[in-house]
Amino acid sequence: MRDFTLLSRYLLTRQCKISLPQKTSLTCRAKRALELKGKKKKWKLKTSSWGFALLDVSSPWSFIAKAFVDPFRRFYFEEYIQTVLVSDLSKLVYNSLVNNITKKEISHNYNYKILSKFFELAAKLGGEVAMRASEYEPFINDKKEWISDKYFTQQRLAGVNPMSLRRVTFHGASKEQIGLDWNKLKENLNPDFEWEAAVQKALGNISIEEAIIQGRIYALRYEQCDDLPREPDLTDNDPRRTMWDTLSPIALFVSAPDFVTDRNDLVAVAIQMDHTKDSAVFTPNDEGNWMMAKLNVQVTDLGYAQIVEHLAKVHFLMEPFCVILRRTLSSRHPLYQILQYHCRDVTVPNTIGAPVLVGEGEYMDQLFAFGNVGTDRLLKDAHPLSTWEVTDFRNELKKRRVDDKDLLPYFPYRDDGEKILEVIEHMVTEYIGLYYYDNRDVKEDKEFGNFLNELSIDGKPLFHGRIGKIKGLPPKINTKEELCDIVSRIISQLSLQHSTVNYPLSDYAEYIPNLPTKLYNDTRLKEGEFSVLRLPNRNTSAIEASFSNSLALYRLDTLFDYGNNLEDIRAVNLINDYYSFLLYEVQPEMQEVNEERKERGDLTYPYLIPRWIPNGIQT
Repeated sequence: MRDFTLLSRYLLTRQCKISLPQKTSLTCRAKRALELKGKKKKWKLKTSSWGFALLDVSSPWSFIAKAFVDPFRRFYFEEYIQTVLVSDLSKLVYNSLVNNITKKEISHNYNYKILSKFFELAAKLGGEVAMRASEYEPFINDKKEWISDKYFTQQRLAGVNPMSLRRVTFHGASKEQIGLDWNKLKENLNPDFEWEAAVQKALGNISIEEAIIQGRIYALRYEQCDDLPREPDLTDNDPRRTMWDTLSPIALFVSAPDFVTDRNDLVAVAIQMDHTKDSAVFTPNDEGNWMMAKLNVQVTDLGYAQIVEHLAKVHFLMEPFCVILRRTLSSRHPLYQILQYHCRDVTVPNTIGAPVLVGEGEYMDQLFAFGNVGTDRLLKDAHPLSTWEVTDFRNELKKRRVDDKDLLPYFPYRDDGEKILEVIEHMVTEYIGLYYYDNRDVKEDKEFGNFLNELSIDGKPLFHGRIGKIKGLPPKINTKEELCDIVSRIISQLSLQHSTVNYPLSDYAEYIPNLPTKLYNDTRLKEGEFSVLRLPNRNTSAIEASFSNSLALYRLDTLFDYGNNLEDIRAVNLINDYYSFLLYEVQPEMQEVNEERKERGDLTYPYLIPRWIPNGIQT
């Protein structure tokens, strides 16, 4: 079958031009049909226990063997494996070194800095595909300041998870549920804490209701993390230490006027430790308890972001798009020509990496208190949230009411993401214009029509049932405008959004005192006292640092760098023009903005600078 597929592809390449299926010869249509018949037997989906449609493989080993013999995927796969092996080896070397030098537990922050520096240096063994953006771009790298009130707050806007902050609103009778409804939020707030006083300390003599009307109240609320289970601690057996449960904190922020800078700044005013009404609430005046409250948010935010925002809403949501692309679009289809580079290759980290992440006794069990069982619950709860709607970058910001640039002037993810999205949209519009002359061309494109039908949960039933099961994706379209929107959102989710949820880990999660995965009570500490004894031990920290390297450093390519690989000279010129535009027009502007951020003392955001955005999901 493999030889037949390769033969049919060879004949297609030799004799059939890149074109829409309805615009090619009868002979080429027949050859395209033969090619797709072979690909449909190879690329299939099955429904996972979490509800996501993922690649159907007989075994990981057969999948690896097929990846190695595929010329298009082999180099990517080899480099990916190398990055993972370097990361695993660095953990072994670190453990060997510290066991030979000292067996003492970490007792000072500088021990964490040494650990972080070791893994930064070890990552360089991965070569050019494992470079750290923060080493080459403007970046505030004062690690001890990252958990300060200012940078803790700015990590909501430029850290590993800029997708959870919401403006607090009054929904009332409105059908448009945007922001976080105050009346619903109050159901979980501790009634004994003076929330209004905390707000007034930052905003002056103003009621909390008036502050909400003005749009000045923002919050973190992790509903999916309520009452997560607690699994055994696999990496720390010190009898003096007791691991915390994974809590579901509520953090309140305000957009406060700064009369010196003449702009609004987001300020943290209070953190409730869990979602229950009897949970303790702390403010910046509470010293050790305030530090633990911030770290409590960091722990939950990291776990939630990696399972829900990263794995579910990007990796697992987008895998059906890339699998069904191969089933339904001929290699001679103009959209296949470019989308194959954006889909190379989400199936590798999902098929090989995901089991190592979520399997029993694996990373989630080792790193987080909620472990494998909690991960399983989070993924099941995230499945109904992982819809086509989440790929709409602008609407997601609007839904959270974080699109107001006056109330939130500093929001690097929003502002930098908008610039990259605009370039993607313009490129897609021009590229589609090369092949689709009018709306009739869209309607008559049966290959793309089959692509949508197999993906959408609302498509016509096939003899083997619904395949992709993507909720909200239209099963058919009629206009070029609709086509441009769909293709732009696919590319954006695979490149821009994945860069957002993945690559900041290489900085912020590698330094454990900023972004730990666990917290502890310790018999050597008094209640309310904070020290490094509250943080993960050396073993857990080495696992987290190594994992961050393997997950958040690998970049095989750069957005739109594949122009010279295309066959149609018009496409070659167009993609190359946009690649150059990103590198020589957009990139210098974004680097200058980051320099300005650094000069103001704000966290910078190198992760969406064009040369650091890969074409797709690569780890």
